[in-house]
Amino acid sequence: VASEEEKGTATYPHKFEVSSSIPQYLKTYENLKPNEQLNNLNVSIAGRVMGMRAMSKNLRFYDLQADGKSVQVVANLKDFKEKGDNKRDLFLAQHQNIRRGDIIGATGYPGKTKAGELSVFAVNTQLLSPCLRMLPSSKHGHGITHQDTRYRQRYLDLILREKTREIFYTRAKIIAYIRRFLDSRGFLEVETPMLNQMAGGAAAKPFKTWHNDLGIPMFLRIAPELYLKMLIVGGLDRVYEIGRQFRNEGIDMTHNPEFTTCEFYCAYWDYNDLMNVTEEMVSGLVYSLKGSYKVKYTLPPSHSKGA
Repeated sequence: VASEEEKGTATYPHKFEVSSSIPQYLKTYENLKPNEQLNNLNVSIAGRVMGMRAMSKNLRFYDLQADGKSVQVVANLKDFKEKGDNKRDLFLAQHQNIRRGDIIGATGYPGKTKAGELSVFAVNTQLLSPCLRMLPSSKHGHGITHQDTRYRQRYLDLILREKTREIFYTRAKIIAYIRRFLDSRGFLEVETPMLNQMAGGAAAKPFKTWHNDLGIPMFLRIAPELYLKMLIVGGLDRVYEIGRQFRNEGIDMTHNPEFTTCEFYCAYWDYNDLMNVTEEMVSGLVYSLKGSYKVKYTLPPSHSKGA
C-alpha cells in the first residue's frame, strides 16, 4: 500500500461508479448463450475477490462476491483499454497487486464464456480496497468454524458464511413483518426513553450510569412497559415499540445483556385478545418467511442434553 501511494496511486479511491449489483447483473444477463458477448454494452460492478486464477500474464480470472452472489471477471489483455505507450505493462501493473480478499471494481461488457459461465469481460480493473490480512479458506463454505472468532469478528463471518448473511436478512424481515402487522391494526409505533431514573417494568438488574449535567445516577432501561402504559393513560389506545433493552445479568447461547423486544399494548383488551393476536402474528410471520406453518427447529448444543 505504501509503495503504491509513493507512486501517487490512490489505493483507497473514494468513489467507483457501479452500474449494477452482482445479483442484478446475474438476473439481467442469465439468458445469454454460451460464447455470446455483448461488447456494445458497458457495465461496471464491484465486489470482493474470493478466488483468482491466472492462465497467463495476459489472461486472469477473478471470482467477485457481493450481496451474497458471485460472478466471474475475465481480464484479458486484448480487451484492455488504457491510454499509454506500453499497453501490456499498464495491464500487468493494474493486476499485479490484486490479492484474494481485495475489493475491486471492474468495467467491461457482459457475456458468457465458451463453457457457458456468465462473466464480465473487463476492459479496466481498479483496486478499491486492499485486504491487509489473509482471509481464511472458504473451501466447502466453512472458512471459520470457531464460534468465538465468528462472534467477535462478525464481518469475517459475513464474508465467508452465506448462512450468517441469511440470518441478518431474516431478522430484518421479521421486524418489517411485525411493523406491518401492528400498523395494519391501528397500532402507533413510539419511542420511549432509554435512560431512566428508575429501572422499572421488569425484575432484572440494570446497567448503571451517571448523568454529568444533572449530577444524578441513571439506568439503562430493562423494559419499555411503564412508558408505554403512560401513553395508554394519555389516550393513545394502541401503541407498540420495537427497541433495545439492557439487563446486567448472565450470558449464554440464548441470553444477551442487550437485546431487542417488541411490546404492544391495547386499551380495553384482556389476555384472551392478546393471546389471539400474538398467535395470529407469530403464525403469519412463520408463513411469510417459510411458506408453511411448520418449521424445523434445532436446539443449540447447550440445550440438547436431556431434551
